[in-house]
Amino acid sequence: NNARASNLVQGLTEEQLNWKPDANQWSIAQCLEHLAVTSRQFNGYFEQLIEGARLKWPTKGPVPYRPSMVGGWLIKQVVPETTRKVPAPKVFKPSDSSSIQDALGLFLKQQEEFVGFVRKSEGVDYNRARLRSPVTPLMRYSLADAFVVTIVHGYRHLAQATRVKAMTNFPNT
Repeated sequence: NNARASNLVQGLTEEQLNWKPDANQWSIAQCLEHLAVTSRQFNGYFEQLIEGARLKWPTKGPVPYRPSMVGGWLIKQVVPETTRKVPAPKVFKPSDSSSIQDALGLFLKQQEEFVGFVRKSEGVDYNRARLRSPVTPLMRYSLADAFVVTIVHGYRHLAQATRVKAMTNFPNT
């Protein structure tokens, strides 16, 4: 996702990054900011959960991923191929501003933090470690699900940003 985002925005001006096809569609910058905001909402959950899971569910070797029922459903909701538009929950919405600065920097910084959590989870059975959704505490899924959803969600919005850039009325430099 980092390479795809970097390639996508290479050579674009802040004006181009913040250009919106219409009032109801996101700009490239908003797509990147949304991914950073969404991922950042999980940081506290990841930190706490990984430390507890290290004591409760340690492992000696690699653990194959097994999606939970909720996690599997969430993944299907965010894959790029899903044509159903799902409005972003309020807590995950990007700024309405048309002048988001350094959207790629925000995205890459959060990606670095996310990868750090994935690395910290080594030696933990991330299928058994469960967290509550930042959107609704009624929804629970595994740490592994949260990692996979974060990555697949990135695919979805980077594909969305790519479509914005490919529009015929996208501003030239």
